[in-house]
Amino acid sequence: MKVLLAEDNYQMLEFMYQCVPWEEHGLEVTARCATGMEAWTSAREDMPDMVITDISMPGMDGLELIEKVRAVNPALESIIITCHDDFEYARKALRLYVGDYILKETLEPGMLLEAVQQLKKKLEEQQADRTHIDALQTFVEYSKKPLKKEWIHSFLQGTEERSDVLSLSFDTTRYVPVAGRFLEVQEEGTESIVEAAGHAMFEEGYGDYVIASPGEMYWFFPYHRGMTAEEVSMQLTKIQRYVQRETGQSLVFVTGEHAGSWEELRTSLEQVAPSGGGWFYITEPGVFTVDQLTLKSGHDDIFMHYTTALYDVKKMITEEDAQAAENWLQSWMNEIRDKAWNPEQVKSWIHKILIDIDLKYQSLQHYSDKPSSVLYSEIHALRHIGELRAYLDAYIKKKMMLAAHLRESSDRREIWEAKKYVETHLDQKITMEGAANHLHLNPSHFSRIFKQETGETFVEYTTKKKMEQAAHDLLYTNHTVDDIALSIGYDNTSYFAKLFRKFSGMPPKQYRKDK
Repeated sequence: MKVLLAEDNYQMLEFMYQCVPWEEHGLEVTARCATGMEAWTSAREDMPDMVITDISMPGMDGLELIEKVRAVNPALESIIITCHDDFEYARKALRLYVGDYILKETLEPGMLLEAVQQLKKKLEEQQADRTHIDALQTFVEYSKKPLKKEWIHSFLQGTEERSDVLSLSFDTTRYVPVAGRFLEVQEEGTESIVEAAGHAMFEEGYGDYVIASPGEMYWFFPYHRGMTAEEVSMQLTKIQRYVQRETGQSLVFVTGEHAGSWEELRTSLEQVAPSGGGWFYITEPGVFTVDQLTLKSGHDDIFMHYTTALYDVKKMITEEDAQAAENWLQSWMNEIRDKAWNPEQVKSWIHKILIDIDLKYQSLQHYSDKPSSVLYSEIHALRHIGELRAYLDAYIKKKMMLAAHLRESSDRREIWEAKKYVETHLDQKITMEGAANHLHLNPSHFSRIFKQETGETFVEYTTKKKMEQAAHDLLYTNHTVDDIALSIGYDNTSYFAKLFRKFSGMPPKQYRKDK
């Protein structure tokens, strides 16, 4: 505990200091001051727990000193040592809750020590009480956490109308709801850092918060003259800086419209909830408004571009063209951002492309190392378009590495190159002679080794791949049968239909209808 001594008489000041074994009793004298102003300056630099002072001192008397220090430290204890035996001084000292009032003419070393010991015991009891109260408050707040999490989900689903676990009152106050989350996926434990920021922000009980998870946070700021939208943004920025300093990670906030009732609050929260699609397009930390979350409408369906996108990805993987992959990624990320398609549609579109790529390359021994369900979970867990781009980049690079490895380790590189030739020329008429020339092989020799290695003729393999492409287009595009036939190199629709029937067991139109 810290003690400050103030007395304008040097001999008396030294007597006060010498007559108590301070360190032996767990006390530290932080300053010995000859004036009230000097003592007040010292107290502001190193706040004492106890002040022992004279009354009459130049500039600022002891009672004024006690009053100023107590305003900063309400738990302050004090002792007056004075030569003034005056009722008015004593009454003022009583009003300031002075612990003891000792006349200098009666002061003995034992008296001061006894008075100091009594105040020290009182301070220790008060500290124990505060510790107990703090522990109770911590327990109450800890107990509220699961209740808050349960409430926010029920409230957003419309099954809860109000809350007894939040410190909100709409009788005289409107509130600005704010949703927040970490920009990147966080491990368990980061919630405690945000909890600390929330507790510091709302310790006076003027608002509240719910930390449902690192990816789902809600804050409720009182909205009035002193807490405008700009002030809310400033407070959120403080939270961001604190969390960035403590975790090295970034928070994103979106502010909603201020609400004056539970119904208005639910409506505003629904607009800013992190599960909303607009969050997908936020890739930088900051404080955003609900207007910046609005998804655009009226654009074409992203699945209209599926066939073209799939063909491009398949081609650049097969050709191991890293620059083409980079250009494709940049172009499509710009397109997705510009059109602001619904994120769930975008993720489903990407998921289907990746699954079809795995299926397309099974014949090249280019198998997927993940089942469809795992790919689906990974893609739909991506928080924003930046993570989507990184995921696709890693996927395509890995596929290119596998393609290069298979090509380099194949006993018959000619067969690999032949299949690659087919995959990248499905839109053209493909002949065995043309493929043999491309590989610089004798057609008869090429035909023999292809059959030997694959168990089917080159023509059979080529027709199968074309029919697989046709089957896909019949199911996932609105193209006519004539257009599909032309797109895979057949200008005779009847001949195409005959081949397709042999492949699938039914005519193209029937296949589209039944499947």
